[in-house]
Amino acid sequence: MAEVEFAGVKFKGGKMVAVLLALSTLIGGLYGAFEVYKDYMDMKERISSYTAPDLSGFDKKLAVLDEKMGLLTQDMDALRVRNQEIQEIVRDTRQDVRDDATKLYEGMSAVEKRSRTLDAETREAMRQAESVIRSIISSASARFDNKINGVDAKLDTFEKSQDKKLQRALDNPLLRK
Repeated sequence: MAEVEFAGVKFKGGKMVAVLLALSTLIGGLYGAFEVYKDYMDMKERISSYTAPDLSGFDKKLAVLDEKMGLLTQDMDALRVRNQEIQEIVRDTRQDVRDDATKLYEGMSAVEKRSRTLDAETREAMRQAESVIRSIISSASARFDNKINGVDAKLDTFEKSQDKKLQRALDNPLLRK
């Protein structure tokens, strides 16, 4: 194995590797610190040379937007008030329509009830009128039958008397030639 001597100390295999690792870690740490220092110095230079941008245009635009937002807020408030008014009107209208529908339904029920009552009364009146007309027809029919029978009897009597007269005339010898 290889051996290295440095300042009176002998380094063999594993110690040499440990020394190399320690040296490489030290060198890497120094390099990282240098990079951090360099970035810090660059940033310090940029910060010291920084000038704030001109934002006056934005301030003007923000003022205009604030004014527009104020007007928009007023419009929105007016719309909210109008919306509440419309909701109240709709609520009142809905209640009025319900009330009207209830009154209409009650009126229709009353008309229907009255119609049924009138229908029943009309049917009863028609039955009574029909009964009266049947009795009138029956009595008129009986009267007509009596009259016809009387006329028939008178005709029969008249016919018999005419037959007798004709027979006498035919039986009369004086009339025979």
